[in-house]
Amino acid sequence: MTTTSFYDGLLGTVYANAIADQRFVEDDVFTQLVVGADGPALELGSGTGRLMLRLLAAGHDVEGLEISDEMTDVCVTEAGRLGLRPVVHRGSFAPLDASLRGYAVIFCPLNAFSFIVDDALAMTAVRSYAAALKPGGVLALAGSAGEDALRDGTGWIRRPDVPVAEATLAQVEERRTPDADGRCLRIERVIRIVGPDGTVRRTQHGTQLRRLRPIAALAEMFADAGLDTLHAHGTDADYILTGRKG
Repeated sequence: MTTTSFYDGLLGTVYANAIADQRFVEDDVFTQLVVGADGPALELGSGTGRLMLRLLAAGHDVEGLEISDEMTDVCVTEAGRLGLRPVVHRGSFAPLDASLRGYAVIFCPLNAFSFIVDDALAMTAVRSYAAALKPGGVLALAGSAGEDALRDGTGWIRRPDVPVAEATLAQVEERRTPDADGRCLRIERVIRIVGPDGTVRRTQHGTQLRRLRPIAALAEMFADAGLDTLHAHGTDADYILTGRKG
């Protein structure tokens, strides 16, 4: 079976299981922004609620925005287990719906903004985020221009196995290939569900296309949207760019 998304079907289930307990260095940056905010925060692409639910559990005012029904269902189920009642808006962040306004912080982790591969649409999206911020609010987007190793292309690599239901494992293989001009990265992923006897029970193949953006390119969008006091955490290979609404 083939899909174009990593967030539904078998690929979505495996992704949700794999990411549930993970913590990333960038989480600290986003957490500090939310903790220091003087109003509500909005996470773009909140997915399974991995970060949003931790922030809610710590008593912070944070909402989510997610387009995937399956990821939102995972989030709501986990929230119920934790005794939380998150606000998760359903829809796309390319651009943000005009009804969403008044946020002190808007943040987008795990380079999810790179799903917007069209630069004109990305610019429109950044402007919509700026419009949704209250005066003095902060926008924080994770990004990447790709690592040097990608320029030579890579073959298939095996990711760590992921436990799934009924004592089975998901074997994960992935290939990342930049296009000729280095603007986009094509990610292919194959999931094989293997039973206790070693037989393959199900297989699913998915693809993603991500826009590789250096800090300078995203900073230009921030400035065009009227954001200032720009600051980059990290390098072009892996960064978070923040900007403040005047």
